[in-house]
Amino acid sequence: METIHLTHPETPDFVPSVMVLGFFDGVHNGHQAVIRHAQEQAERLNVPVTVVTFDPHPKQVLSNQPDAVRYITPLARKLNRIAALGVERCLVLTFTKELAGLSPQQFVDDYLIGAGAMHVTAGFDYSYGKFGEGTMETMPYHARGRFTTSVVTEQTDDGEKVSSTRIRKLLGAGDVDKAAALLGTPYVICGEVIHGDARGRTIGYPTANVVMDASYVMPRLGVYATRVRLRDGRTFDAMTNVGRRPTFYDTGDVSIESHLFDFSEDLYGQLIEIEWIRFIRNERAFDGLDSLIAQLKQDETTARSILS
Repeated sequence: METIHLTHPETPDFVPSVMVLGFFDGVHNGHQAVIRHAQEQAERLNVPVTVVTFDPHPKQVLSNQPDAVRYITPLARKLNRIAALGVERCLVLTFTKELAGLSPQQFVDDYLIGAGAMHVTAGFDYSYGKFGEGTMETMPYHARGRFTTSVVTEQTDDGEKVSSTRIRKLLGAGDVDKAAALLGTPYVICGEVIHGDARGRTIGYPTANVVMDASYVMPRLGVYATRVRLRDGRTFDAMTNVGRRPTFYDTGDVSIESHLFDFSEDLYGQLIEIEWIRFIRNERAFDGLDSLIAQLKQDETTARSILS
C-alpha cells in the first residue's frame, strides 16, 4: 500500500480514486464494512481506493491533552490493518488546529477534489471541516458536481453500534473476547522485551517483560490467556499478567509479563506481539510463594484449555 503523509497546507497529488474517510482506530468490523463498500465502488469505476485518515486523534489536539485518547491500533498497526484489506493508497493527514480550522468546503476542495476523488464514501456519522460542520448529508453540496457520494449505515452487534469507543470500554473491562469479535481479530499489543527482576524464573514461570507503546489501550488488570508472536513469525500459547505484582510490591507501575508455554529461548530486545484471547482472573496478592505457584499452575491449565 502506498502511504502518503501530509501536513496542511501540503496537498496530495491528483490521483483518480474512490476515497473513503475516517479515523479508523481499530479497523473494526464497522470500518471494514465502509472500506468494502469503497472497494465495490472502485471496482465499478476501475480506479484504486484511497483511505483518508488522520494522526493524531482529533481529541488530543482540540483538547490540548496528549493523553486524551488511547489507541486500539496506533498508526503503524492501523496502516498494516488497512493494507491487509487490499487498499491501494492511504493519505495520512497530520491533524493540527490549522487543519481543523478549514471550512468544510476548503477541506473538500484541497483534500478530495484536489486529490482526484471520483467517489467519496464514509460512515453515517462522519464529519469534517471546522467544528465538524460538514457531514455526509452536506458532502454532495460540497462536492460541487465533481464526485459522487455514498454513506454506509450504522453497523451493529447485539443491537449496539460497533465503535472504537465501545471496544475501548470492553478492553478496559477485560472483555477481550468480545472486543475481538467486534474487531474481527484478537486485540494485539506490540512491545519490546526488557530485563525484569527474574522472579518468575526462580519459581518455574519465566516471563517476557514487555514495554508497550504508551498510546495503546491497556486491558483491565489481571491474568489472560494469550498468544505471543515472535519477530520470526512463530506463535506460542501463553498466559499474560497485567498488573503491579502485589505479592512482591506494595505499589508499582503497571507491567505486562507473558509466560510462553513450552519455550525457553532468550527474547531480550525483541519486539513481540501479544494477542489477548480471554480474561482468566483478577490480579491479587498471595500469602507466599507456595500459594502463588499453585495459582500459576491452575492459570496455566486454564489458559492451555482456552487456547487448545
